[in-house]
Amino acid sequence: MHYGGYLVDQKVWRTFAESRGLLLIEDAAHAAGAVGAGLIGDAGAFSFYGNKNMTTAEGGMVTARSLDVLERIRRMRGHGMTSGTRERFGARAPSYDVTMLGWNYRLDELRAAVGLAQLQCLPRWIGKRAELALAYRDALSEHCPDVQLSFANAPSHSAHHIFAVVLPPSADRANVMARMRDAGIQTTIHYPPIHTLSFYRSRISGVHLPVTEEFARRELTLPLHPKMENADVIRVVDGLACALSRH
Repeated sequence: MHYGGYLVDQKVWRTFAESRGLLLIEDAAHAAGAVGAGLIGDAGAFSFYGNKNMTTAEGGMVTARSLDVLERIRRMRGHGMTSGTRERFGARAPSYDVTMLGWNYRLDELRAAVGLAQLQCLPRWIGKRAELALAYRDALSEHCPDVQLSFANAPSHSAHHIFAVVLPPSADRANVMARMRDAGIQTTIHYPPIHTLSFYRSRISGVHLPVTEEFARRELTLPLHPKMENADVIRVVDGLACALSRH
């Protein structure tokens, strides 16, 4: 997973997969616009949900190295049918076959048009996100030195989808979030650990991942979007510093 828009270490993951005979699939939901996203694994899945760097309101995109895999995905998204309406109209062949179990996962033309328009703006929006991320790093280093910055030394290009920080071990995150909300600053978390969610816990019980759990307990996602300005960053950091000091 390219968490936060930062690409994983390609060499490490490809070596890991190839040494074990595994397929490597990228969760690129955070990484639209990041150079190299979707090219590292055997396949990659992007999200264009409403809170992503570019959106079609819902839906997404799949990339794959194999043309056979792409063709299979195309059939899966359209009820498993061997041809779509457009192909049948062009070939003047009204019939088709269903060769596999499929679903209705097709992106409609209206959403595709929205996506194409957003795609043209994506480089500019990511540039703005990068500026804001740098402003966050400078302000947090000065005003919240006990807060750890995620990906501070990341070498790769990033889509800067979210700005995640790690609170001090003694911090009560719920209290911090509540105090920031009272100050008019929205925060969120990314994400509860999968193994703690009811569906998975009921199937694989007794799993304990101390590093994952400690990160998830202290992670806080600060606001980040292209309409913000540096003054907004300072306001958020001041609000976080105040919430931590009161705690």
